[in-house]
Amino acid sequence: MEYDKKVIAEMKKCYAITMFHGDDCDSFLIGTEKEGPCIRFALDGSPMETVWDGPGGVMTMVQSPGRGDQFLSTQEFYSPNCGGEHARIVTCTRQHSGEWKVKTLCGLPYVHRFGVLRGKGGNSWLLACTIKSACEYKEDWRYPGGIFVAPLPQNLDMFDVENQLPLEELAGWQLKNHGFYTERDGGYALVSTDEGVFKFTPPDTTGGKWDIKCLLHKSVSDITEFDLDGDGKKELVTLSPFHGEEITVFKSNGGGVYRLAYQLPQKYPFLHAIWSGCLNGVPCAVLGHRKGSRDLLRVYYEKRTMQYAAEVIDHDCGPANVLAYTYEGQDRIIAANRETDEVALYTVKK
Repeated sequence: MEYDKKVIAEMKKCYAITMFHGDDCDSFLIGTEKEGPCIRFALDGSPMETVWDGPGGVMTMVQSPGRGDQFLSTQEFYSPNCGGEHARIVTCTRQHSGEWKVKTLCGLPYVHRFGVLRGKGGNSWLLACTIKSACEYKEDWRYPGGIFVAPLPQNLDMFDVENQLPLEELAGWQLKNHGFYTERDGGYALVSTDEGVFKFTPPDTTGGKWDIKCLLHKSVSDITEFDLDGDGKKELVTLSPFHGEEITVFKSNGGGVYRLAYQLPQKYPFLHAIWSGCLNGVPCAVLGHRKGSRDLLRVYYEKRTMQYAAEVIDHDCGPANVLAYTYEGQDRIIAANRETDEVALYTVKK
């Protein structure tokens, strides 16, 4: 495929991305890893408004279910190395005046990833992951993180720093709890850790039991799933080990057992960005790494040769996160190129 690249903003340590389907229009949000702003962009790439000027420390942003004026975000997670003690999840609500009001939903030190899941009964759940629980020095992994959950009311406006959403620890001892993927309908989440990949499915009712399964017994940093080869079964695409250099595809036998299908022969230092879906109708995963050649890549299944393959979309950009969407009939990729401080929009040519 061919791509047209356009740098749409300079943002120091740009990091988190999410789509935002607003009451006014569809858009996307970019937040910074370190101190810095959160900016909303139109789908053509033009900046729309600044949600906040700080404090930054944004690892994850998710739109509130059923709300076109609100999203959830982490704030003040600056680093796993003693930089997440004051991390929290906040609600960000657009006022009639056009200003954004930011309030604490729940304090959760070292919260890194989170998502909103939906049970079969229609109830919503917050599932939040902490990468560790404490830190005393650089690369201190003696205190593993955990998985925390809470039923999510339809109206979150009642919560603030004095009245926080109560969380329950669902699973502890989650070493290097880094990767997170939410199924498109919100039916389950995949969480990848140093111990493996786990699938979390919420209960149908508030008092029900969560279903937890281990899908892979290996160290995985980031993960996504999609049916790349068109056989009706979703593959797991993994980046491993923690902040590692291996891109691997696993296939399911249909009975919950995953087998190695393909591993790219090249090494990609500090893999981090990951997304899966279709570009120009072709199923694929878009991936990026932050050291070495710092490429943005597309991994896909070549039906002609019946093999998995990869191509370089961009070089020396260092993406931290990436996602794709369709606008005016063309597929576009938005990348937070953290290592070059640029927000880049790639239009996929027909």
